[in-house]
Amino acid sequence: MSIVSNIFFSYFSPVKIFNDQIIKKTEGQLFGVLVFGCLITLISQFPLLYYRSLSSLDPLIGMFSANLVAVLFITPLFFYVCSGIFFLVFRLFKFRLTSLQSRMSLFWSFTLVSPWGLVNSLIKVTSCPIWFEVSFSIFIFLIFCMFFYYFLKVCSEYKG
Repeated sequence: MSIVSNIFFSYFSPVKIFNDQIIKKTEGQLFGVLVFGCLITLISQFPLLYYRSLSSLDPLIGMFSANLVAVLFITPLFFYVCSGIFFLVFRLFKFRLTSLQSRMSLFWSFTLVSPWGLVNSLIKVTSCPIWFEVSFSIFIFLIFCMFFYYFLKVCSEYKG
């Protein structure tokens, strides 16, 4: 299956897709999953960037360029650092996870919640109350945490 269909079907049965498709990925394929999630995040920023460029004096191309650098170059570095910290914490608490498995869980969880960034961006552009924006962002974070927990659980039980 393609990564887009994996994302779509993961909303219905995340553990099955993770077991069948994601857990067997190599390091290079895993980096591709992370970059795809970053690309979705970059695309989901377009409505918000356009709205901000209209309401300010900053040009759209400048805002897009800064966002491109941040999302495609700095975000993967951030996730690699976070996965390293998570791996060290897991080792400290004696969890049986490899570094690849912790990266796999983190990167796939991020890729699964990245399409929700478009909805979040559209909510920020519309005239929604601030409590709705904040609660939707918290909802996205909780979905991310739920996926991350489930995938770590699957990885700890994996015998392959």
